[in-house]
Amino acid sequence: MAGAAGSAGASSVALIDEVLKDACPAGSKAPGTGVAPGTELHKATLDDDSAVCNDGSPAIMYVRRAANAASEGDWVIFLQAGGGCSSWEVCRNRFCSYQTSYDAAKMTSTLAPEVASASGLMSRTAKNAFGNANQVYVYYCSSDNWLGRRGNVVLEDPNGSGPSFRLHFRGFQIVEAVVKALMAGASSDDKAETLPKLDTATRVLFGGSSAGSTGATQALDWFRGQVPGAQVVGTFDSILDPLPEDVDDATMRESWQIGIQHRYDEAFVALYDAHLDESCVAAHGGASPELCSLGSHVRLNHVTTPFFDRQDLSDPVQFGYFSSAGGTMTQLVDAIEKTAKRLPDIKNSAEEKSEIARAPGVHVSNCGQHIVMLNGPWFGVAQNGNATVELSGNPITVHDAMVSWIAGNPVAAIDTNPSTTSSCAATTSDQ
Repeated sequence: MAGAAGSAGASSVALIDEVLKDACPAGSKAPGTGVAPGTELHKATLDDDSAVCNDGSPAIMYVRRAANAASEGDWVIFLQAGGGCSSWEVCRNRFCSYQTSYDAAKMTSTLAPEVASASGLMSRTAKNAFGNANQVYVYYCSSDNWLGRRGNVVLEDPNGSGPSFRLHFRGFQIVEAVVKALMAGASSDDKAETLPKLDTATRVLFGGSSAGSTGATQALDWFRGQVPGAQVVGTFDSILDPLPEDVDDATMRESWQIGIQHRYDEAFVALYDAHLDESCVAAHGGASPELCSLGSHVRLNHVTTPFFDRQDLSDPVQFGYFSSAGGTMTQLVDAIEKTAKRLPDIKNSAEEKSEIARAPGVHVSNCGQHIVMLNGPWFGVAQNGNATVELSGNPITVHDAMVSWIAGNPVAAIDTNPSTTSSCAATTSDQ
């Protein structure tokens, strides 16, 4: 149960880190650092009272200036992955790293290293066409899929036995603060990196993985409006959840629809005050507003900025959500395949088709890999062993598919069930 944001007495409830520091269940694990320490990307703390993590610590991003003068106008801005929470138990378990792979590092910035490593999309190697750009990797610590605009939310144990705690869901406000800071010309805390001002950008790749992909989907058109002088394209890594109508089994379809409605009501509205794509909200404000919480519907109908969509048919994380509604992996794979195959035709089928300039690029494997953008072999910039999906009979990596699509070529590389065109790397849970 959640108390209303800013409600009387909310501030008298202690923040989650204060409450749980000595009250985690037996079997909880120590937290990690949130990102891998390294030498490439330097931490920049956001100075904005609204841009805070679940525990009230300041939001942060990791930055690196363009490698050379010719790349000064190029930017990559990427939102980190990391799941989320929307109930007392799940948020408690997330903070405590209890019965979950997540931990307190996804709810605070206090554990993050001063300098992080860069890989995949952020790697500065000759194979990576995006590596020389100004790089901004935005750290995830709001547990709300980068959508929230609400602070001082009180969560209570529905069983009445555990301690109540307070936390902030301010993911979208963090994104707003990032853009504001980049417009001013951001520097890392150690002054090792100073970026040019974002309003001088000529080309921007804006996206995210998993939770970051959800947030980027809802924010892409908004972001394009902040940098009108730049060519903006999006990249979404995973969370192309199937449309309900693409789920063949009627019982599962109904259960899936109920789950979408519940998530919209109980998490997106009641807890997060979620920022959703403005044109979708305008179109569905009077009927079926929950559709705007479903990323696949938004991408297929309301995102008018060009974007590249990368997905895996047998995504294990998405199967976790789908199976909790009663679905099987076969049902999920078949449904995602149907939904993914709709993407290349959105210029003809979208609710906002008159505003869509070009079809998205699509790269859909069937390997059981959740996200890929920050992993060299899965993204396609390793020296060898890169994952591919066949396109017109020729294997193509995610990296090469993105490069080709950005250059203006149509790209729709979609595997089948069972797999016939994917070449997979070793699966990984890299975030």
